[in-house]
Amino acid sequence: MSYKLQPILKTYYEGLEEGKILGAKCSECGDIAFPPLPVCQACGSVDFEWVELPHELILKEIRWEDASVGGDYTWRKGNMFFSVPITEDRYCAAVAQFDVAGSSPFHVPLYGCTEENYQEMRKLLPFKVDVKLVEHKKDFLTVGAKVRQAEIDKANAAAGVEA
Repeated sequence: MSYKLQPILKTYYEGLEEGKILGAKCSECGDIAFPPLPVCQACGSVDFEWVELPHELILKEIRWEDASVGGDYTWRKGNMFFSVPITEDRYCAAVAQFDVAGSSPFHVPLYGCTEENYQEMRKLLPFKVDVKLVEHKKDFLTVGAKVRQAEIDKANAAAGVEA
């Protein structure tokens, strides 16, 4: 049996380099795989088309990573993989989803949430965030999320954090 394979990773990462966020929309059921996969996770079809996704996400969940591995793993992990200096813009893990029919939740690094405003930011869920293309230390881009300033201000005020 011969399979028709598409250059999925190449197409996806070239899209990010052009500022486009691409998903794989199943031609059978309409489910959108992000990041793109060669097989639809909903129905098993291998027939899909590329769709450009918006630069906005709905933040569903903020996850605090296990700090028991030594130090604050939530913040340390991000700086092991991404080219963002630790003093500039740290991140925590989150679950987000594109506001597009057929889209499913996925894990994403979240920027703008801090140890100080974390609990208050969770009370705001769900809310919209912007996509942040982040350079990985292995010389490629990945999709992250950035909390908008209005939500940061709300969470900081509720937590008593000064700007």
